[in-house]
Amino acid sequence: MEHEILKLLLLPMLTKKNRQVHGQYLKNSAKGLIENWVNLKESKKNDGVKMPNENDIPIFLKIDTEVFDIDNFKLWGIELISEENNGYIIGASTDNLESFLENVEFFINETGQRKDKAAQIWELISDDSWRINQLLQGEINLIWADIEPDVIYTVQLGISCYIPNKKEYPIRDNFDSEVKFQEKVAEFKAYETNLRIERDNKQIVRENEIEEYVNSYSGELHDIWDNDTDAIHFKISICGNGLKDIVQTYQYLYEVKLEPSFNIVSKSNSLPDEYDIQIVAPDGNASRVCVIDSGIQENHRLIELSIDHKSSRSYVNGEASVADYVKQSGHGTKVAGAVLYPLNIPKTGEVKLESIIQNARILDKNNQIATNKFEPSLMAQIVSDYSETRIFNLSVSEDISYQGTHMPALAASLDKLIHENDILFIVAAGNLYASSNHPFNKGIKEHLSTGKNYPSYLDEVESKLANPGVSYFSITVGSIAKENFEDNDYKSIAGRDYISPFSRTGLGMWGCIKPDVVEFGGDLVKNKNSAEMISHEATSPELVNSTYHGANAVGKDSYGTSFSTPKVSYIASRLQTEHPMESAQMYRALIIQSARLPEHCFYNPTQNDFRYYGYGIPDANRALNNSQSRITFIQNGKVGPRKADMYHIKVPNEIKGEGKEFRILVEVTLAFTAKTRLTRKGSHSYLSNWLEWQSSKYNESFNSFRNRTLDYLEEDGTPGEIDQGTDAIKWILRENPKWSNNGINRNNSTVQKSWAIIEPQQFAEEFSLAIIGHFGWDKNIENETNYAFCVSFEVLDAEMNIYELLAQAQVEIEPEQELEI
Repeated sequence: MEHEILKLLLLPMLTKKNRQVHGQYLKNSAKGLIENWVNLKESKKNDGVKMPNENDIPIFLKIDTEVFDIDNFKLWGIELISEENNGYIIGASTDNLESFLENVEFFINETGQRKDKAAQIWELISDDSWRINQLLQGEINLIWADIEPDVIYTVQLGISCYIPNKKEYPIRDNFDSEVKFQEKVAEFKAYETNLRIERDNKQIVRENEIEEYVNSYSGELHDIWDNDTDAIHFKISICGNGLKDIVQTYQYLYEVKLEPSFNIVSKSNSLPDEYDIQIVAPDGNASRVCVIDSGIQENHRLIELSIDHKSSRSYVNGEASVADYVKQSGHGTKVAGAVLYPLNIPKTGEVKLESIIQNARILDKNNQIATNKFEPSLMAQIVSDYSETRIFNLSVSEDISYQGTHMPALAASLDKLIHENDILFIVAAGNLYASSNHPFNKGIKEHLSTGKNYPSYLDEVESKLANPGVSYFSITVGSIAKENFEDNDYKSIAGRDYISPFSRTGLGMWGCIKPDVVEFGGDLVKNKNSAEMISHEATSPELVNSTYHGANAVGKDSYGTSFSTPKVSYIASRLQTEHPMESAQMYRALIIQSARLPEHCFYNPTQNDFRYYGYGIPDANRALNNSQSRITFIQNGKVGPRKADMYHIKVPNEIKGEGKEFRILVEVTLAFTAKTRLTRKGSHSYLSNWLEWQSSKYNESFNSFRNRTLDYLEEDGTPGEIDQGTDAIKWILRENPKWSNNGINRNNSTVQKSWAIIEPQQFAEEFSLAIIGHFGWDKNIENETNYAFCVSFEVLDAEMNIYELLAQAQVEIEPEQELEI
């Protein structure tokens, strides 16, 4: 107690003593920043360069993120541009730092409502040295010092265009009449409308400012993509001088990237053409899978009957052909074949195809996206052109890991399209090159040569997921090996059910589970006596080849997440065919629900296991069917922030109680989407609203669980802090990472799966669950979030018809009631 009193006495004296020092530091930094900006404007004027916006001053500062609300920068005359790592903020002063200096004076003199806030601003950078390190993303960092004044560079610019919503939705209990409450609701909605108008006007101004830069340097503005919330992205070509001018002077810039290159792997070895099968076309109601890739050899005898020829399109500039010209044996053709033949290609007999393939060619013969369209706009165009399609396979990824703070535009565009159109993108995690000396993108051989053995090199930053594999709402697919192989000279690197040596790994953005799942995409074999490393028929998936360059109809030497991805698209297509009226999020939930980690890590997975395998290997049978030993309940719903949907499943006596020698595997998966924004960091800052699921404890009644959930809503508690106690079910992934040994927060993902093995004596009369809504950045409590929800029970260690037992109990997973505050 004495120490606590001493602390209380000392802190005010230290704060008072430091006010003058810290306040003077902020004043001097601000004045230095103003002076440097004036000098920069004068320099540009002398060089004959006209700045589109001379008034607003770019700012880089560090704050105490625990207490400073970054949306309050408006009170400091600062427009918030983006939130960066370690408490740093990019902003722009709109009043020549007058409000900033005024607030610092309040701090020094201890006057006014904001007299203490300046203590929470730790650092203000007075020069512009930060801009290069902070704004340049990826490979452009490597070449920046060598940018040539007159060389044309094609780049992508991220521009902030956000207006925070500071008004809270009115609370009914605060008004003595319904009329007054509805008046305030109308005011709130009018306020939201005005914000959208203000945001649109701001976007027009900023588009014009970028066009001024481009035109003044005789550049070209190729395309604009707008996320409709807080960012606009530009694809431009401009000379080096113009690019440097934008990076140095444009106030609302938050990222600059070079036009990316893309990674697809294709080999040329072929298998003998011994495939004599009778192929039956898919039914007319079969699901359509749009393969966004390098084109397809549509007349290939193994896939021709599945092709929707009328819908085929080329998005390659100046090329109407939709054929697959990738040497030596194609890429899009292999991907399409893997959707149709996910396990293997039979050599004899009759084969009925189960999916209809649509061909959207985006890659040219050099494996690049050859279009003036910005990739996010291209994805939007494709979804619009295939408006009746709900499943899109994208086995094309950038060739380098994504390491940025903000969701990249391509991945964000997929999230936007998924949320708005009830569709599903299934995307590749990306591949490491077998050999590469790129400083940001070392190959497998280079890792091994420096002593980083498999799989430890997959933990390196440069081995992380590639864009768009970081997409929050897509199903991202990595690769595992399927077979062990060893002969006198070679041995497989990974071996059966271990991460492929080339597969990029997670976790994803802000600690979410990525990749979502893995499938068989191949392995590599290494020479026992040298550094030689090759693909091998024994460890590679069997794939349909393009024969345009002399390859046979089938090959078994290619590898990559490109070819594990369509195996998951196959499961999605089967789900849509059998359940055409279900939501795309239900397909996503069922695929994740069907996934299982390999045996070697299923019971006690580490964080690295989730980084490698996501939720595991999906299974078409588990996704599509119940069985005697397993039953799955599904439910679509929607819930608003500070509300909860309550569910309970009655547990029959045959499954619960003492003296029973079996265990029950219980699996729960929740999938949802929401509106997104790009200029903040963190899962719940990216989402307008977000959801979590909570379960009852061992032997807890529904009423007890309902009351605990109601308390949680009433207290507006910290997410993941609902009272658990010692009787909490030991889920593998928890809503608080402190409660598990893998350090992963289940709530950081938008598809939240976990599982637990429960003993019969631990079941109560009912097993209860709640889907709980939370605010993200959207302040409108009326905006509900749609979700899909799955719960499975599977008996272990015994033969039991658990399906019949639960069915006879006449249990349905439906809302018991909605709780609301």
